[in-house]
Amino acid sequence: MLSTSAAARGSFEFDCIDADFADGVEGVITQAFTEPVTKPFAVVRIVTTPRRLEELAGGPGLPGNWFSLEIGPKGSAASMPTWHAQLQLNGFPSHSRGVTSNITYIESDEGGGPARPRPQSIGAAVADQVTVPSAIIAACALPSATNTLQAIAGILSSVAKVTTLRIKDVGQASFSSPCDKYGKTLLHYDVGFPISFNGHTSPKKFDIDPAEKPVVVLSHWDWDHLHAAFLHPHLMECVWIVPEQKLGPGAARLAHILAAKGGLLIHSTGVSTVFPSGEIAHANGPQGNLNNTGLTVQVELESGRFALLTGDVDYRFLTHSGVRPINHLIATHHGARFDSGSAAIPAPVSGSGKLLLSYGGHNVYRHPHPEALKLHAGAGWVNQVPTARYGALPRGDREVN
Repeated sequence: MLSTSAAARGSFEFDCIDADFADGVEGVITQAFTEPVTKPFAVVRIVTTPRRLEELAGGPGLPGNWFSLEIGPKGSAASMPTWHAQLQLNGFPSHSRGVTSNITYIESDEGGGPARPRPQSIGAAVADQVTVPSAIIAACALPSATNTLQAIAGILSSVAKVTTLRIKDVGQASFSSPCDKYGKTLLHYDVGFPISFNGHTSPKKFDIDPAEKPVVVLSHWDWDHLHAAFLHPHLMECVWIVPEQKLGPGAARLAHILAAKGGLLIHSTGVSTVFPSGEIAHANGPQGNLNNTGLTVQVELESGRFALLTGDVDYRFLTHSGVRPINHLIATHHGARFDSGSAAIPAPVSGSGKLLLSYGGHNVYRHPHPEALKLHAGAGWVNQVPTARYGALPRGDREVN
């Protein structure tokens, strides 16, 4: 939500595939996910209130729900402000602004969603029928994999003797790397970079060694946690450990690319994986919620301190097997508000805790939220260090050890 008023608007982002490309042509849909094409994929951002979106579309703007959108440069006074970014070889570097003149809920890939409504016009003519081939939903499933937790544990066996945790300044996104005493990256936790809607928050310079190809642990399949793979394609040559989640078209395309390279390891739900310097756990939030069913990582540094990397998971859904004294915490969801209270926040070791906040200044989501920062401070995280510029502190990477 973008404010706390009674009529608060929200920022709704849709991972899309062009209907004209996909309509009823199953073979073409399949090719789109297996060939190096970008044309049919896009991300659309709509700003409106949750109530208005549901009234117009006939279904809530929740993960797992599918919608038909009609967007253009102009509309009526009732149209919704919309930003449209088409996928390029380097991701989503630019967008155009227009309006959504029609939106219709189609169905849910989780089952049990509302019945399909009659299309409602908000300014333009509406087609008599809106259909979506079942092949689209099928193509967006994670590619099948025979990988086991043993394979994941094996590839993580070399992640040992972590000296430093580096939280990279990637603007409004998430990208962290445990490193050894020589500065060599041992693992990436998320490889995010802002898409065009938050492109103004990107750093002017972002250095990453293409010769380094450590394992990538993906918290969840949101673009601000994986977008750097399109700007730095060598990241697609890494092995990725990913959560078992339902995907949108663009995220599914990346999953198929990784699977074709033999680099996709799917971490099963309900389990954790211990490695020499830490543990990966699968959050146990509601099924279908990408944020709260993601992967979180606990890292033990050579100093004996512990760091907790949470992605966008609400703290009450953390499932790490051991209760560790946490010295460093990367705030969930870039410092956004979260539903659980301060009691769910892992407590810091007295006098040594650092709360790291990965966000970009003046981002469109208005992260971090003062309420979230206050809750963290109340839980003992008073030393709050952002990657964005803060007072006299310039923006930049942050390191803890």
